Amino acid sequence: MFDNYETNNANDKFAKLKAIAAGEVSAQQPIPWQHEVNKPLIGTIKGFSEFHHDRFGPQKTVIVERENGEVVSAFMNAYVSNGMELQNAQPGDLVLIQLMGKAKSQHGNQYNEFQLYIEKPT
Repeated sequence: MFDNYETNNANDKFAKLKAIAAGEVSAQQPIPWQHEVNKPLIGTIKGFSEFHHDRFGPQKTVIVERENGEVVSAFMNAYVSNGMELQNAQPGDLVLIQLMGKAKSQHGNQYNEFQLYIEKPT
């Protein structure tokens, strides 16, 4: 019924949603991604999201499609979130997010150190 949803899309703006509901097309949901030392997240930004965590309050995430096609959702701490904003990160940009390990502030407090790099498409 909805197997040709892209052709029907011109006539029915809900065709793809109907195809997903009918189980004819899969809706790829992002997989949660964990920051780990020496395991960088490299890929293309697909979008951004937010949700409310019962314990930690509002949380921001970035949705990234990795080189292998896997779509993941990664938490953005304040450093990564601010870096994304400062570099005007947009869907379609290439991104590297890497947990470097623990570091100490000037006041002796420990924190997670990250590397963030955004590359704009040419």
